[in-house]
Amino acid sequence: MSFAYPTAFYLTPLIVLFVLAALYNYKKKRSILTAFISENAYKKLGVRSGHEIDFFKTFLVTFAMIFFILALAGPQWGEKFEEIDIKGIEVSFLLDTSNSMSAEDIKPNRLEVAKSLITGIVDSLDTDYVSLINFAGKAYVQCPLTVDYEAFKMLTEASAISPVEEQGTDFGEAFAVTLKSLASSKSEKKLLLLITDGEDQESGWQNQVEELKNRQIIVFTVGVGIRSGAPIPIKDKDGNITGWKKDKQGNIVKTSLDENTLIRIASRCGGQYFRLTDASAVDTFIMGLKTFERSVLKKKVKLKKKHRFYFFLIPGLILLILELMLSERKLTWKKS
Repeated sequence: MSFAYPTAFYLTPLIVLFVLAALYNYKKKRSILTAFISENAYKKLGVRSGHEIDFFKTFLVTFAMIFFILALAGPQWGEKFEEIDIKGIEVSFLLDTSNSMSAEDIKPNRLEVAKSLITGIVDSLDTDYVSLINFAGKAYVQCPLTVDYEAFKMLTEASAISPVEEQGTDFGEAFAVTLKSLASSKSEKKLLLLITDGEDQESGWQNQVEELKNRQIIVFTVGVGIRSGAPIPIKDKDGNITGWKKDKQGNIVKTSLDENTLIRIASRCGGQYFRLTDASAVDTFIMGLKTFERSVLKKKVKLKKKHRFYFFLIPGLILLILELMLSERKLTWKKS
């Protein structure tokens, strides 16, 4: 046997206090009676013995209190199977892992701040499915749809800048992989969160955006970085900056936040654009997630312990009723 609410046992000292109060009351009553009537005269009256009735009534109330505390503690034994509906929405995160996300115009760099945003959003969810797709010139599923938030956050933290052979920024490729990953989705509500600095070098995303719109997938976009731009650092294997990325003419390349493209994508897919550095906009988005209507995504069978509080509640009530019915008058009247 186990108890659902063991803190109820903190009420146990009340039983001791009650017994002490009952003893004090009995002694007080006896002292008052003996002051006005002798012991022999008291015994000839039509009342029960004080010892007998006081003890019995105290016994009934004490055990009633014990049963009530046990009932409040929520005793459980035995098990049953219970079917639970898991309701939620599906949220897919598209994380830009191109070289430009290593810029340090926001500290420590764009990619790390973007990852912090993703984990912060996931911490606000309960039963929603989440997935992560990393993209640069190529896109791949870093984490498929899951409700295992701890595993998801570990894979998010493991995301890194894509290798040289996959460099570039292709929104179209990211959207195509997302559409494929959601092909078997049963959710009525699907959200996509594109997190990038907005510099799409391929500009082939229009067809995929139309498909997202047709499938009623809502797209929110998040701009990472500052408008004035920042240089892209080149680091050694130890993470130390050894220089800055340059163009063919030897000029330092600056990566700037391209908000216009992100605003267009969000507006065409029923979402909104916000800048990652705008804390109030981020908070508004997180609060907005809670307003979306959830549908049943999965049915789960759960083994649940049976509550047995009534096994103690009913005897406690019976004892309390008996105590209230118990009279100090004798059952048989003495003849005058």
